Order: sequence, then C-alpha cells, then structure tokens
Amino acid sequence: MSELLTHGEQELRDAAAMAVELAARHGVSARASASNDGFAKIEMQAGEVQTAERSGSQSLSLTVYRSGQRGSASAATFDRDAIERVVTEAVLIADHVQPDADAGMAPPEWLAFEGPQPHMFAHGRRDTETLMASAGQLDQAAIAVATASKGALRVGQSVAIGSEGIWALATSDGFCRSSRTSNDGRWCVMLAQDESGSTSDYWQSQERSPETLLQPEEIARRAAERVLSARGARSVRSSRHPVLFDARTSATLVGELAGTLTGTTQYRRMSFLVEPMGRAICASHIDLTEDPFEPLGLASGGFDSEGIAGTTRSIISGGICDGLFLSAFSARKLGMAPTGNADGFFNLRFTSAVDGGDWQAMLQRLGTGLVVTALEGGSTDPASGNWTHAVRGLWVEGGAIVHAVTDVTLGGSMPAMLNGIVAVGSGVERQGAIRTGPILIDEMQIGGSA
Repeated sequence: MSELLTHGEQELRDAAAMAVELAARHGVSARASASNDGFAKIEMQAGEVQTAERSGSQSLSLTVYRSGQRGSASAATFDRDAIERVVTEAVLIADHVQPDADAGMAPPEWLAFEGPQPHMFAHGRRDTETLMASAGQLDQAAIAVATASKGALRVGQSVAIGSEGIWALATSDGFCRSSRTSNDGRWCVMLAQDESGSTSDYWQSQERSPETLLQPEEIARRAAERVLSARGARSVRSSRHPVLFDARTSATLVGELAGTLTGTTQYRRMSFLVEPMGRAICASHIDLTEDPFEPLGLASGGFDSEGIAGTTRSIISGGICDGLFLSAFSARKLGMAPTGNADGFFNLRFTSAVDGGDWQAMLQRLGTGLVVTALEGGSTDPASGNWTHAVRGLWVEGGAIVHAVTDVTLGGSMPAMLNGIVAVGSGVERQGAIRTGPILIDEMQIGGSA
C-alpha cells in the first residue's frame, strides 16, 4: 500500500460498482466514480522548514439519469450506508430537474470497456522524510547560487511535493475500470533587489516520476537567470511591434486557443471561432496534436469521466481545424460524436512547419520588439477574441536584449494573433498538458509611456 493512499484500486472499483447497482434498484441508469488522493509538501527557506503538509481525501460521486432528468450527489466514505444515502439523494434531485433530451449516459458502443491504459504511475518515495531531503537539496542549491551572485540574489522558497491518486469509474452498462497516477514537483523562487525595488521569479519541474525531475542545481540556476533578467525593469513607449512569447507564456496562449474549441463554448456559441471545423484558424504552418496515451504524460488517460477513450489525433493541421474537444453532452448538442474530452483536453503539442530555431535565433527573428515573460492580469474575451493583458518582459533591439520591461499592457485579438504567428521556437517546455516552444507574433499593440 502507498504511504499516501488509504485504499486500493479494487476497493474503489467495488464502491463505484455498488453505487451503480443500488441506483438500478430505483429504476435509473447511473455513472459512479470513486477516488482516493494523497499529497505531501515541504517548503524550505534559507535552511528552515516553512511548511510541512500532508493530506488525503476520498470521495464517491454518483450521477443518475431517467427520462432526460439528471441528479448528482456525493459522499466522503465508501461504506454501504453512505452509498445508499448518495443514491437516494441523487434520485431525489433528478426528480426535481427539468428534463433535457441531450442529458443522458453515453451509449455502450462509445465506452472504452477495453483499450490502452497509459502508464501514469511511477514508483518512488513520497514520504515526508524523502521530500524533506529533496527540499533541503534544492534549498542548498539556491543558497549556492545566491552566494555566487555576490549579493544580487536572495533565496526564496524551495518546495518539494509528491502526490498519488486512484480513480475508478463504473456505469450501468457494465463498464468498470480504474487508473492510478503519481505526480512529483520541485520549484524554487529567487529574489533580486535593485534601485527600482524587489522582484521575484521561479522555475519548476513537474513529472510523474521523481527520477525524471530536473536536478536541484538546474532548477535554482534557471530561477536565478529569470529573476536576474528582470532587474532594472522599466516601461517603453507605446507602439506596434513584433512580440515574442516565451515558452511559459506561450502555453497560456495555446490553452486559450484550445479553450475556444471545447464543446461547451461551441454549442453555446461563446467562441470567437464559431463552427471552426474545416476552416483556417491559424497561420498555415501551425499544427496542434492531442495524445491521451503518452507514457507518464501529465494529462494522459485511457478514458474520461464518462468512460469514453480519447484518440491520438490532429486538432489543427496546417492551420486548419480538424477536431474539437467534446463530451457526450456537448457532442449531442452539436450533432457530433464525443471525443473523450469530458474533463478537458489530453496532452497537447503545438508545433510549426517553420523552423524557428533556438532562443537566440528567435530573438534575431524578433529583431526589435517585446519578449513576454509573464502575464500579470487582464483578460481574453472568448466570444470576441479581444486580448488585453498587463505583462512583464524584455525589450529587444537588433536581436539583442536591451533591458527588462514592466508597467506595459499588450493588446490584440486572438484571430489576428493566431494568423500572425511567424514561428515557434525549438526550446519546447511543458506546462501541464501543453507542450510548446516560444511563439513569435508579427505585430501587437504595446501600451506603455506616452
């Protein structure tokens, strides 16, 4: 048994199956999920433990369906009495809900009774003692970097986390499968002070296995590089120039693009990309692919919370939209087939047929303009595509960084930004479900000093 978990996969499958069986006695179809999660975290600063946390949770959720009516309820235990109460509550709620012809179970022919289950769990020690040692190593690496900076840097937090989880799903059609996951993370915050004040930045490494995390020295070094590059930040004059989003902020753009292609935004027509299938929605050299089955991928999965499997597929090919992210409900609303994305998208990779080159090559492509290293507030209107954010970054002239930038806003529209992508750099990073390199956009409005 795991040090972080209190239940096994069979126990959770049995609990979910029991909920479905008891629901059937009320004349309803049902889908039940049971989960058990454990989490541990150690935070250190300058040799002192700031936070030591360990927590766990378990839950059972049930959704019942009858004649277009739907009701849901949940419990925090798996005993029979608790499950019986959940069934009674869910049925009672369904009886008072207006029917919706599109609300219902996914038909059995859509369910992944069999099929690949990607590897999402890696063995590794995630006990408090191990995480304490890992946080200490990262803290010592940060102290060494700060010492070598001769007073330019101070050490912020060094954090080590570990988590494990089990999730089981059962339906009235006899579907009953489970999956086990792990997650390990390390991050380091560094601080710098100059005449304009203090600033901070971080670097993180997140993987399914502790064995594949970046080394502490590398995490501390990258955090230091980011915060040192942000010193002496000042505003720039308002202008229109090319803009280069670094890999971290590029992931936000890709996430916003993917969000416009979800079934919910599409059937509610709340997307600036209405009816995008088969249309050119990005620059012609852009591809976006989805892979649910990547081994140890942070967003992998053999099936979604409806029991439907995703597929390795193209979402955008040569700038043209090939696919949407659909649940059973949103697929019915749109008259399409579900894609196994009831819980969002799986692992995404954003690429370009244009060879953008490494970071220095991307700076040369930028020429004179703005590098965005952080988004600091603002919004993207999913319906109109209007994009306005306060940003931090770097000002570049002739392909060389001149100074750090702050107190500026950046504005544009998502359609123009997507079609104005010049290149995607080779320095690919993963932020959660999204992999992308730096994205260069031909022109945006920079709002700075008069």
